[in-house]
Amino acid sequence: MKKNLLLLFISVLLLSFHTMAQEKTINGKVTSAEDGLPLPGVTVKIKGTPSGVMTSKNGNYSIKARTGQILVFSFIGSINQEQVIGAATTLNISLKQDSKGLNEVAVTAFGVKQQVRGLGYATQNVKAKEIVESNQANIVNALQGKVAGVQINNSSGAPGSSASINIRGGSSLSGNNQPLFIVDGIPIDNSTPVSQGGLVASVAPASNRAIDINPEDIESITVLKGPAAAGLYGLRAASGAIVITTKKGVSGAGKITYSNNFSFDQINKLPAYQSVFKQGEQGVSNAVATGSWGSLLNPGDPVYNNLGNFFKNGFSQTHDVSASGGNEKTTVYASAGLLDQKGIVENTSFTRKSFRISGDTRISDRLKVGGTINYVESNRKYVLQGSGNGVMGGALWPTSDDMRNYLNTDGSQRTLTGIDNPYWSRNYKPVTDKVNRVIANGNIVYDPFPFMNVTYRLGTDFYNEKFKSIRGAGTTVVGEEKGAIAEVASNNQITTSTLLVTGKKTFWNDFNTNLTLGHNLESNSYEGVTTTGLGFIDPTFTSLNNTLPTSRTSIINTSKRRITGLFGDLNLDYKNLVYLNVRGRNDWSSTVRKDARSFFYPAVSTSILFSEILKEMGIKSDDKTFSFGKFRASWARVGKDAPPYVLATTLGTTTNSSTINPRGFIINSGAYYGNPLLEPEFTNSFELGMDIRFFKNRIGLDVTYYNSTSDNQILATRTPPSSGAFLAYLNGGSINSRGVEAILNIQPIVHQDFKWSVDINFAKNKSIVKSLPGELDRIELSDAWVAAGGANVAQAAAFLNGSLFGINGMVWKTNSSGKLLLDNNGYPQIAPALSVIGDRNPDFTAGITNTFTYKNLSLSFMIDIRRGGDIFNNTENAMVYSGTSKKTIDRGTKVFDGIIESTGLPNTKSVKLDQNYYQSLYAKQGYDFVEDGSWYRLRYATVSYNFPKPMIKKIGLSNLQVSLTGRNLILITKYSGVDPEVSGSGAGVSGSGSFGFDNLGIPATKGFDLGLRLSF
Repeated sequence: MKKNLLLLFISVLLLSFHTMAQEKTINGKVTSAEDGLPLPGVTVKIKGTPSGVMTSKNGNYSIKARTGQILVFSFIGSINQEQVIGAATTLNISLKQDSKGLNEVAVTAFGVKQQVRGLGYATQNVKAKEIVESNQANIVNALQGKVAGVQINNSSGAPGSSASINIRGGSSLSGNNQPLFIVDGIPIDNSTPVSQGGLVASVAPASNRAIDINPEDIESITVLKGPAAAGLYGLRAASGAIVITTKKGVSGAGKITYSNNFSFDQINKLPAYQSVFKQGEQGVSNAVATGSWGSLLNPGDPVYNNLGNFFKNGFSQTHDVSASGGNEKTTVYASAGLLDQKGIVENTSFTRKSFRISGDTRISDRLKVGGTINYVESNRKYVLQGSGNGVMGGALWPTSDDMRNYLNTDGSQRTLTGIDNPYWSRNYKPVTDKVNRVIANGNIVYDPFPFMNVTYRLGTDFYNEKFKSIRGAGTTVVGEEKGAIAEVASNNQITTSTLLVTGKKTFWNDFNTNLTLGHNLESNSYEGVTTTGLGFIDPTFTSLNNTLPTSRTSIINTSKRRITGLFGDLNLDYKNLVYLNVRGRNDWSSTVRKDARSFFYPAVSTSILFSEILKEMGIKSDDKTFSFGKFRASWARVGKDAPPYVLATTLGTTTNSSTINPRGFIINSGAYYGNPLLEPEFTNSFELGMDIRFFKNRIGLDVTYYNSTSDNQILATRTPPSSGAFLAYLNGGSINSRGVEAILNIQPIVHQDFKWSVDINFAKNKSIVKSLPGELDRIELSDAWVAAGGANVAQAAAFLNGSLFGINGMVWKTNSSGKLLLDNNGYPQIAPALSVIGDRNPDFTAGITNTFTYKNLSLSFMIDIRRGGDIFNNTENAMVYSGTSKKTIDRGTKVFDGIIESTGLPNTKSVKLDQNYYQSLYAKQGYDFVEDGSWYRLRYATVSYNFPKPMIKKIGLSNLQVSLTGRNLILITKYSGVDPEVSGSGAGVSGSGSFGFDNLGIPATKGFDLGLRLSF
């Protein structure tokens, strides 16, 4: 018996040894079949056993298993894949996306890909195909109408013009309300100068620097809308974040892709002007008068379409080539792109040359390194706008005079008194801007243990900019008649260092945990030199060296800012059914006072998949009717610091020379007074959302409600003269923003040969000012003023208990009943104080995208809708002042319905509606120039055809596509101006911005694009 037991024991022991000998460690990487990117969070289990692991942030996994066992790879939104273990110890898996589209993957904080089903806050993805279809040179414009809650406005139709972007209204009264831009995990600069070389933005709106990004290099864009989503990026993401993921190399056979696009543009719409009265003054014709206040045109008199003749058709072309390839260890992606854009105004253009290379290599199973470097050179040539001396002065030019005759016989400018000829301006007042930019990052990824990942990323965004503005000799601009020149040379850099340590652990096969601890350091620096010169010695030579040294000025500006942050991000989930996220970040900023530099902001969110819970409970059996349901909720608090150098009052550029003992600089009384007691401002945000899908995901609806309050605002505002300063920085005031967003996806037809899908975005937002410091009842924006005849008429302003995006303007003087108070002659009077005359915030916005696919033929078009939102038409106001507006055709008499203020009696006096009335009264009030900015527009329509692969293989191609796109072909609006999508002073204006101000900007365009794309 003992002998038998001994033999049995030996046999079991040998069998155990044999089993252990068969068990081995299997390593590998799981990637997406669509884009080749690594997939984190993929579950890897041994079939029929409870043993399993999850892939790391970089898609790597390691598991012990025996030969013959089956590994099951499962990931939300992808088709499960099984792999039998053989002799190999490395198994790399490529998962295909589930056509049902149950869930997406979004790139959230610091480049981490997360399952959308587990997010407790709203995000929205825009894929590469959608970006390319829009055919926009500026990546910001490519998002128009595609993302719920995102509002975008152009500054003009000129090449390289800026575009502003706001997510969910605004959280700051006078600070930056635009989102942070992230490229491959590092912040980049998307700033827009408000002034350059002494030129304000309304006169020469600069580019926003996101225009340097080549859309062809982008793989996807994730929009992080609220503080809960973007808070980990720190205080600069208080207004949300635009997270851009660029294309990377894919292992396997090499691939080369070439694409081109040829665009033809023309003016979209021009303002209407009168052709009834001649050039002149006070009813008398005068061949040198500025305005159209002369006598009536006689039958047969020539009438010139001055504005229409001035613009031409524009032409643009793009060429892009990319190459990618690699093996299991190393992948490489390289690209080059050229954009050459000619505008609708002669001598305006924008060119962009970009070169990019990206690669990564696995040094060992645990160590991987990679990096990207992108070089961009952009050149912009543009012209002045925003006033009568800009090229849109053509709207003010009398139609009885041919504006094309802009030179006298001696070669000098033929002009009108006080206004340059636009033809002369486009040739002799050029503005140029050249940027050389490098965006680079490197990363090291180390997996010391199967459950731990360490990632370090170092990145920089550096560019130098050379700006030049010339006013040729002979201009009518006061003080510059002999010519002027301004040059700005600047260097800008953002450097970031980020360390992430992530640990993952699964407990009892049902509870998954993921904890990330991180450190982030960001340093911003700017240095610029502005040099100006007046009066060219030789009128034909436009150079600083051609001005007298005594007429030159030079100013050096420097700025530095540093932010240090520590953060933690904890994710918990139970069976991938219930998710909980807790995160927090502490920042130290150099721009606020020392005892307030450290501030902490937390966030908590949850996601509950109630459809899957119903399945677990046996209540829901299939996905035929009710496919998916998710509830999410989040609360977050995020901080925002002050601009650099506002704790102290700045000094002027001149020294004290007026006292007995002159020395030291004089306080710059025209600038903002500093405040050494400034504290950070904070935003508290609450968000609820639901994602439900029906009929095997053929219908999906995602709805979000949000409510956020921003307190202790850092205000740059006007102050009473009794304070000793006209402008100052203050703490105080609050804004409440709330709204609803809805995203509806429908697939009405899904057939083998024919598919039809509809995507609808809807957003409604209200941003209300709840309080202001002291006795202030409004915050006025100095960078968004418009004027008539030298008098301020309207401006952007935020009103107490009113809209953040209001219009502050001059109005007629009335009594408490709204009756006009007239002067003794019977004319209306201008009220002494500005009043609320409009709200630029739309009632709602929507975007509807339809996509039809029949075999290899595809049609996609987007309808962009905005309802409400006032526009101040300052172009019309300027035309009234010059007499070219149709509003001035009535030059008879009128009895105004009102009362004489001095007597209180009803008015019976008839008054003349002459030049004096229109210039001295009518143009000086702003109420009659506020118009409804609603629109319905066909943003784009694209038809593309992919040639059958058997056909193109014969010529060595793997893909061949041709496309035709129409942009802005249809615009339905009651707005009388060129386009209600305007931003008079460009994207650089802080606070509520300058959108909604139409101020003699170059009109928007419409056009067609012809495209070709091929791969081999």
